[in-house]
Amino acid sequence: MSDVELESKSLQDLRKIIEGAKDWGIRLVVIGGYAVRAYTKGYRFTKDIDLVTTKQALGKLKGLLQYLGYEYRETEFGIAGSKKFNEGFIDLHISIERILDISTGIAIPVTKDLFKEAAELEVKGYYPESKDLALKTKVVSPELLLLLKLIPVGREEKDYIDIFALLINKGNDIDLNKISEKCEQYNLRDHLLSQLRKYADFISKWEMRKTWFSITGLRVTQVEEREALKFIRKLMEVLR
Repeated sequence: MSDVELESKSLQDLRKIIEGAKDWGIRLVVIGGYAVRAYTKGYRFTKDIDLVTTKQALGKLKGLLQYLGYEYRETEFGIAGSKKFNEGFIDLHISIERILDISTGIAIPVTKDLFKEAAELEVKGYYPESKDLALKTKVVSPELLLLLKLIPVGREEKDYIDIFALLINKGNDIDLNKISEKCEQYNLRDHLLSQLRKYADFISKWEMRKTWFSITGLRVTQVEEREALKFIRKLMEVLR
């Protein structure tokens, strides 16, 4: 199955999950690649579905996933599921009570504020063939999304693309103080400063240009590099 077909299946399933959740009274917020897609022009293909919900919704959510044909298992962060389509598959990750980053062990609690700060946005596809499958749903705030993308280590390529997309498309609207508050609340200041230094170095050494082109087929402009580095410097000042 091609990436175009997988994306179409993924978006169709995301719509069914969101609509089913509304019918069954389940609170859901989109995170991950589709959340980045909602805030940016959408620079890369993604097929996996990443969501956040509450513990109270777990029973209903399992029933919904079974109805949609997903195989799933409970994990330390919530639910992991998958659905196969010929040679392709869609991975589903649903965080319950906390959003856990496996690479660092850092966990962000799922709070009332996460749902309160979520925005109603359009989630769209990367390929033109998926244009008609766009849907509106609750998406995590840009501040928390950027933080979640900055936390992981050892899987830089896609996360770096997503971070850069957020900075060049949404940087002016991101509240640095909100990120600082979350870092203070979750004791992430030192880790985030280290990650930001590494990311700034990645851009300064023109590594972002190569990575961006290899994944998106587009070229990074000097203006975009300057804007991204400017944002990083400002955030580091706030964190210090």
